[in-house]
Amino acid sequence: MWPLRKPKGRVTADVLETNGQPIENKVTKRINAAFKKDRERAGKPHKSRQFGWGMADYSVWILEESNITVSGGVTLDGITQGDGSHLDGETITLETNDWLEIEITDGGSDDDFDDNDGNQRLDGAQTIDGVTYADGTRVEAEYFIELEDGEGNVYQAIAFNVRNSSPAYATVEGLAFVGPPQDWPPVGEPLLVTLSLEGPGSSGQPSIPAEDLVIPCFTPGTLITTPEGQRAVEDLSTGDLILTLDNGFRPIVWINNVSLDAGQLWRDPSMRPIRVLAHAFGPDQPNRDMLLSPQHRVLLRGWRTELLFGVSEGLAAVRHLVNDHSVRRAKDVDNVTYIHFMFDRHEVVCADGLWAESFLPGPLAVSSLEEGPRQELLKLFPELGIEKTPDVTSARPILKRWEAALFA
Repeated sequence: MWPLRKPKGRVTADVLETNGQPIENKVTKRINAAFKKDRERAGKPHKSRQFGWGMADYSVWILEESNITVSGGVTLDGITQGDGSHLDGETITLETNDWLEIEITDGGSDDDFDDNDGNQRLDGAQTIDGVTYADGTRVEAEYFIELEDGEGNVYQAIAFNVRNSSPAYATVEGLAFVGPPQDWPPVGEPLLVTLSLEGPGSSGQPSIPAEDLVIPCFTPGTLITTPEGQRAVEDLSTGDLILTLDNGFRPIVWINNVSLDAGQLWRDPSMRPIRVLAHAFGPDQPNRDMLLSPQHRVLLRGWRTELLFGVSEGLAAVRHLVNDHSVRRAKDVDNVTYIHFMFDRHEVVCADGLWAESFLPGPLAVSSLEEGPRQELLKLFPELGIEKTPDVTSARPILKRWEAALFA
């Protein structure tokens, strides 16, 4: 996302974001070296989120149960066979914006976060609502609910369940929301539960790809490298040629934007951009101070990525690189516009001198767009309109939070 500060004047930002990607580390260096040779022979890029023999790694952001109030003395816990029907007609109020990232590894062949999926495990020991759970603890999406605020806005959520109780559905540790970040509900407002379903991914309900719990995008003011030189991202249009790291100048096939106002950022400060100072990642990387979306990933390269992870280049979410001096949260930003653009394949582009990745959404993220942009996108990428997530390829492996922290 490329943020913009208003009304005090434009603040430039630079970083693109994609869905998940393969993850490599010291333990799997030899395995991935073999896969790299296979990919080079086949001429194929990395499989999105996939790593090793089909194992997927992804994050789910939740609001913990202790930060949520339910009317009528009811709790989130799945007391009715885990289908959420005990919440029908009740109101749920989010009391804070303190979203928690849960890192998950999935030994199956998908990166959906579902109910009754025995492959979904915590990736490392993690503390959720004050309780520390061991690495490998099984987790699942216990039920699906829809909520409505006083203005008729509808939100979708899934119940996050750590399967360490008897019966397994007896506890729900928090809620995760489906769709782009700007659709997360406001804090302090009662939300009426209008629908509850078993699942997702079981009892006849469709799966929810983990990538659709988050949306990546861009922001205005960022200077993108084109054949004519540097151009502001907000001035770009479909058909414009953009410099890519792997394939030279490639045309934009789709571009869109979404804005977050001061009220939305106040309700969800986790969506405030992150300020990256000039030269934070090396000489002229970036070549000036900039703002980035917390979700966006930048390209890291050099001896440390090779030594630590067995790859010459990797992508890391800028939120995982915060160090409170050269990379820090921009608490002074009050209004932001995010711009996202796509090519006919995933690319790494140059913005303000920094290499970062382009946008590619999953099907639920597509459905959350306004009708006009959504129909335009589906005409260009009809495979995004089908129920099953299409294969998504990515240009570089993504570093996990603990891996990226070694660079902060």
